[in-house]
This record gives sequence, structure tokens and C-alpha cells, in this order.
Amino acid sequence: MRPSTVESLQKSLREWQQVLHDGGPFAVCAEEVIEKTQAKLFLLEFLVGQLEVGLTLKHCRRDAWGIILPDASQPGRFRWQAFQSDGFTGHVTFDSMEECLGDLVDDGYGAPDPGALDRVADTVEWRRGMEVVGLIQSCNAGLLSFEDAMRQREEIYARYQTAAEAA
Repeated sequence: MRPSTVESLQKSLREWQQVLHDGGPFAVCAEEVIEKTQAKLFLLEFLVGQLEVGLTLKHCRRDAWGIILPDASQPGRFRWQAFQSDGFTGHVTFDSMEECLGDLVDDGYGAPDPGALDRVADTVEWRRGMEVVGLIQSCNAGLLSFEDAMRQREEIYARYQTAAEAA
């Protein structure tokens, strides 16, 4: 069940241990599920101790991060905001920071990386990417046609390429 919580993982662990003990058709995969659930539970318990607004976690398999923040569009709720080296890529909103944390872990984020947003936001790649994000937002809002957005995207890439070559 998503998002994972310490309590839900503990419950799942007990249930799978019972499946292993009882035998039956699912017992063959129980050990693997137990091992993965224990690892996720250990990580989540560790991260709960560090939970605060601004906690930033790196993805375990790619250059992507998630940061826990108050949700600006839904006061009283929280979001985890995904980003990569070229800009923001999405967000998910929950009622609590704990739910954000569980969802981050479920999605493969887990290595604390304080200051990641400041580091990547200070790059040319980020600035270019955020210009493209602005185009996507304008297109989604109906302010730009898809064709115009794609044309402007190519102009942005060309402008940054020319600047890189001149440097």
C-alpha cells in the first residue's frame, strides 16, 4: 500500500513471515519479499529520524532528487517535488511529511543529499531546463500551441548552444 509507512511495512513484514511459516503457493517468493520489505523498513526508519521540511533525497538509480516542502497550492498539506539537473519534473501532494517520505522511498529515493537543489539550480543546464518548463506550462494552460512551444524550445536550445560555443 502506498505510500509506505513504518507501520504498514511492519504489518506487511509480519504477514509475509506468516506466509513463509505456513507454506503454500506464495511461500516460494516470501523470502525475497521479506528481504526487500526489511530493507525498505530499515531505510524508512532511518529517514524518519531526519524528517524535516527541505529533506532532499537522491534517487538510487538515476540523477534525480526529491525534496519535501509545504504545498503552496494546498495550505496545510505537503508535497515532494521532483527535480533533475535540468529543472523540476513533477510533484505529489499528501496530508503529511511522513506520507511524502514514504512515497519518495517507494519511488526509489533514499540517499540524503542536502543542498542538491541549490547545487543544480546554479547551473546553465537548470536555467535552460526551467525555460523549457515555462513553455510546457504555457502550452498546458492553452497559452501556446504545441507547435509554437516546440519551435520556442528549439530556439532556447540553440541560444544556449551558441552561448556555450562562445564561452
